[in-house]
Amino acid sequence: MTTSTESSNEHRAEQIGCGCQFKGTEPQGIPLESSSVSSVSSFGPKLTPPPLAPESPHQSGSSLHLWELPSKYLCAIVGTCATIPEIRKLAVKSRIDNPAQYTDYQLHNIFVNAAHDGTRPGRLLEKLFQHKFRSTITLYRHKNTSEFETLWANSLHGGDVAGSYYVLLTSARTPPSVRDKAVGEIHMLSHISGMSCRVDLKNLPKLKKENRDLSLQVEKLNLKYVRLVQTSEKKEAGLEKSLLELKSQLQGRIAEDEALGDIERSELRRLRDKNKVLSGLIDKQRKERSKLQQEIYDINRAHPESQEQTSATTCGAFVSETVDARLSDPDQLAGEDPTDSAPSTDLAGKKVLYVGGRFRQAPHFRDLVEKLNGFLFFHDGGREDGARRLDELLPRADVVVCPIDCISHGATDKIKRECQKLNIRFLPVRRSSLSSLARALGNAYS
Repeated sequence: MTTSTESSNEHRAEQIGCGCQFKGTEPQGIPLESSSVSSVSSFGPKLTPPPLAPESPHQSGSSLHLWELPSKYLCAIVGTCATIPEIRKLAVKSRIDNPAQYTDYQLHNIFVNAAHDGTRPGRLLEKLFQHKFRSTITLYRHKNTSEFETLWANSLHGGDVAGSYYVLLTSARTPPSVRDKAVGEIHMLSHISGMSCRVDLKNLPKLKKENRDLSLQVEKLNLKYVRLVQTSEKKEAGLEKSLLELKSQLQGRIAEDEALGDIERSELRRLRDKNKVLSGLIDKQRKERSKLQQEIYDINRAHPESQEQTSATTCGAFVSETVDARLSDPDQLAGEDPTDSAPSTDLAGKKVLYVGGRFRQAPHFRDLVEKLNGFLFFHDGGREDGARRLDELLPRADVVVCPIDCISHGATDKIKRECQKLNIRFLPVRRSSLSSLARALGNAYS
């Protein structure tokens, strides 16, 4: 009887394809013993399925329980579909005495036997699989059996084979060829994994040495980093100290500037007051001058003979000056006649700004304006005088005369716009000549 049992166990181990060994009794009545696991307390009543053919399990419903599967599939299912942490968690939940005393391989054996017998650990393991792979179970349930092989290939290439492997082995609809293909590929994957582990174990000493060297390098870098941080902190402290000193100096300078600002503001107020007084005196002088001019005008009206004599004298002087100016300017020899202007025009102290023309004409223009009781400012239009000086002269003028033959239309338009902004009278003339200036002033203030 013992010889028969041992030969049966060897036959079962060959069927399973791994080192897992069973204890208890198979559904066919063959006793199984475990040589790798010490005696474990009972986990509940053993579920004995009805007699089945060894390679053709009974299909009840659409899926099979773990204990209804051929024994050769259980080791691969438990090892592929359950992780070591999950097995150890189920061991505690299954009330196995002191699960920590068992190695991972021994616990694997325990759950393979429990799945075979249908005891409490096996039932909890199946419950875990049903919950863990519920989406995959639903996927296969709604597919035709002709699509199972394609689904398995997709799972294999995607690296997620556990769920599909469980469904293919427990589903009653799985074609035998697809089931055998899945079992074979998982079997070869275990060999490939073992070979990779052997390569990794061979390289482990070298990797450990590299890890130690890298750890030393990291430690040196950490020390260097700490020194750099300390140096940086010292520099930062020095910079903060310098910043505080600079802030203190800045505050002192600000206080000095505020004191100087008070003095400058006081001086500015004094100058403004003085300017106000001077402006008042100028206005007073202008009024007195206008009054005297009015008196002269009244006297001339009361004595016409004296007015005619004065007019003749003034006209002769004006003609003489005009001729001299025309002779001094060859461009005006064939131009307008200055005698056509009004030499008796009174500008009443107005300031005339002449923009454009030749600089040598400026003295003659000035003499004419002063004889007409005015003041002349001359700007050559940009030949030597710049735009800045023009901006300074414009606000001081009462009337601006601009010969259009000496400056561009754009410059003329710009000056005209500035005069409109400042409310200054603008007199454009055709040519830069003494007679044109006299005529323009005569027409404007006669």
